[in-house]
Amino acid sequence: MTKELKILRIKHDVTQEVVAEKLGLKKTTYCRKEKGKIAFSLQDVKILKEFYNLTPEEVVQIFLT
Repeated sequence: MTKELKILRIKHDVTQEVVAEKLGLKKTTYCRKEKGKIAFSLQDVKILKEFYNLTPEEVVQIFLT
């Protein structure tokens, strides 16, 4: 998960701060989630799906494998 999220974030040219703000989180909390130390909530996944315009298959690949 961590590698895919980082690659996706970089592809969209956004910082961890921007994504954290979108999720209503502090940057440090988002960093821990991106590194796999804390799980993403279902609401986080929904927001990121819309933010990055992910397909259901991409959501499964990033968050469930």
